[in-house]
Amino acid sequence: MKLGTVNRFGQSVAGLAGSAGRLFRERRQEAVEEVELAGVDVLGEAGMFAAEPPVQAGPPRPREEIFDIAAILRLRTFLYLIAGTALLLFQIHNTLSIKELARQNEQLREQLRISTSIRTSQELKASELQSIHNISGYAQGLGLVSSAVPPVDLEP
Repeated sequence: MKLGTVNRFGQSVAGLAGSAGRLFRERRQEAVEEVELAGVDVLGEAGMFAAEPPVQAGPPRPREEIFDIAAILRLRTFLYLIAGTALLLFQIHNTLSIKELARQNEQLREQLRISTSIRTSQELKASELQSIHNISGYAQGLGLVSSAVPPVDLEP
């Protein structure tokens, strides 16, 4: 009597119960094979109820790949993870630096606008004073003297 299913179940339970890695390690047994009993194709585990040994229906199927946790725990995998993490951190750092530079750029633009406005205001004031000085010079050339009495503003 074939107890393949019971054995596989026992290995799985043993792997979950504490035999570290037995569930994920590559199994030594062949994959479930198709068999023919009394002219009917059935899975290999059904053969345990047959009195005669099962007859193989065709060539054996290739063994299925089983998840291997040991492949993840290799040094090369960790090196790839570290390199990927470093690249990710570098990209995040660059993005944060770009945002900080954009904020500083906006502050500098605002300061430049204020400085330009102040400079323009000062140029207008200097131009006004220059005009007053020029007019005073022309007036003195014509013999006019400026009065010490302030001007009077007339309101309409």
